Amino acid sequence: MLSGDEGKGFGYILDGLNPERILIAAEALGIGRAAIDKATAYANDRVIFDRPIGKNQGIAFPLAEAHMKLKAAELVIREASWRYDNDLPCAEQANTAKYLASEAGFFAADRAMQTHGGFGYATEYHVERYWREARLMKIAPVSQEMVLNFVSSKVLGLPRSY
Repeated sequence: MLSGDEGKGFGYILDGLNPERILIAAEALGIGRAAIDKATAYANDRVIFDRPIGKNQGIAFPLAEAHMKLKAAELVIREASWRYDNDLPCAEQANTAKYLASEAGFFAADRAMQTHGGFGYATEYHVERYWREARLMKIAPVSQEMVLNFVSSKVLGLPRSY
């Protein structure tokens, strides 16, 4: 029995991967937010030389940048989710959401790790777990490079590199 149009099976499979990419994007966003929440609380509570370390621009600015990257990723995730929920083509948006959210989530976790310094490795702060989990989003279910392959060839119309 034939399901769908003959010769289009691979496209159907790829379309089924879009919700997975959107889910991974949302997971990366959540991890990034959790990491920033931990880092912000730590930067407010950790006092060195009679002032919280969050007063230092070297701590505050990377956390602010991470926050903004997560906000931008959230908007792309919302667009991809909306298109999927409304049965509209969403491969470009799902791949873009996966890519940007994975980058933003890892950036946020890395900034949280840096904010905590050596304590970032201590399991009781959870930052090392956020860092590990955020790094996974950059390689699963598809690597960032494969997302770039898709966007460059399918969206921009450039010749395939693979």
